[in-house]
Amino acid sequence: MCCFIRMSCSIQLWLIRHPNCITKMLLSLFYVRDLIAYSINPKKFLQNRQAIFGQNFAALGRIIVGDYKDVTEIIASPQKRAAYLGRARLMPRKFSKNFPLFLSDEGAGGSALHETLHNHFWVDVVPSAVTLIDTKETEFTQYIQDGVKIIQDGKKKQAEDEIFKMTIRYMFHAFFGAPLTEKLVNDIFDLAVGGPLSNQVLTGTKPFVYFTYCFQCSRSSKIKKVMEYIMGSPLLAEYVPGEANGNQDSEDYASMLLDVLVIAATLGTSNLIVQVITGIPDDAEIDLNDNKEVMMAILEAARRKSPVNTVNLVLSEERKFVVNGKEKTIPAKTLVGASIGLASLDGSVFSSPDVYNHKRENLMKAVINFNHLGFDAKGSGTRQCPGRNIAMKYASDILKLSRSHKAVAY
Repeated sequence: MCCFIRMSCSIQLWLIRHPNCITKMLLSLFYVRDLIAYSINPKKFLQNRQAIFGQNFAALGRIIVGDYKDVTEIIASPQKRAAYLGRARLMPRKFSKNFPLFLSDEGAGGSALHETLHNHFWVDVVPSAVTLIDTKETEFTQYIQDGVKIIQDGKKKQAEDEIFKMTIRYMFHAFFGAPLTEKLVNDIFDLAVGGPLSNQVLTGTKPFVYFTYCFQCSRSSKIKKVMEYIMGSPLLAEYVPGEANGNQDSEDYASMLLDVLVIAATLGTSNLIVQVITGIPDDAEIDLNDNKEVMMAILEAARRKSPVNTVNLVLSEERKFVVNGKEKTIPAKTLVGASIGLASLDGSVFSSPDVYNHKRENLMKAVINFNHLGFDAKGSGTRQCPGRNIAMKYASDILKLSRSHKAVAY
């Protein structure tokens, strides 16, 4: 296996550094093979290659950057984006045209639209959602109480599913202002983590989209029902296109929100909750009455296994990286995956990186889990996850409740 990994990474690096039609085609074959292997165990896939080549290496048809310094430079700079999500290459027309994760920054060949939408979420949408949670505290607390009970009392598969369903109930109600029916919860669950004919991301992933394109009635039907809920929600009832929201009409705005809520709010936040429930040792001493310590406990859990593992971007100009153990010039237009997961385990920055320690002195200033260097409650950053504050509030409430119970089925 070690020899195969060495050969695969070395060939991919050569193909990346010599771009033409033939090498791109060959690279796509390596991507498909790596995509399957990565899906089985992402952390093992990355760490096996890191152990052989060091922090940066060629895999998944791109340059994977795991060096902490390189990653922090990447996420702090203007980013040229395309239709990539995690390990996957996506078909753009299967998603909303203004999906923020696909929009480039103004300083990297894009327009001001990403900054506009980012600020809109940070300043307008998320604070309104947090206010609703505070106003209807009883209802949102009940979502968490009911969910945690199922997670702790049920079997593993039931517990896994409930984390996602609890998050869906909580986030959609908070953002759109109206509770979901259980039928809609199940439809959104299928869009988030369902099978190959209904999963929103998988049905848009190349090359699988070409084999399932004519069999996506289930996906289309579920999206239609969720769009009806969004268009009829209090949030959309008050929506007026304007400069602050990118002058999108109601349907485009609703479509963008659907992608954001299913992919970011549901998948990203649920992965965070998995780490909060399973990644914090039972013997970790956490003062649940100290909000800062609770926050640190969550950040450390996320650092050990990042909920969002990779930030994909396209190099605007050639750049030197130490790749596969040697400094190499990587040409412009190369796809780079900045691995937050690997960088968060960089032993030169975090001592004993695999050990859980929420009292690390450098945790607040060095954490990068929300696509931003450091954690500051006030700063929005350029590409920092705009839903960070609501995700942290949700995770904090779950941690406080779940820590009072020892037995977890998950």
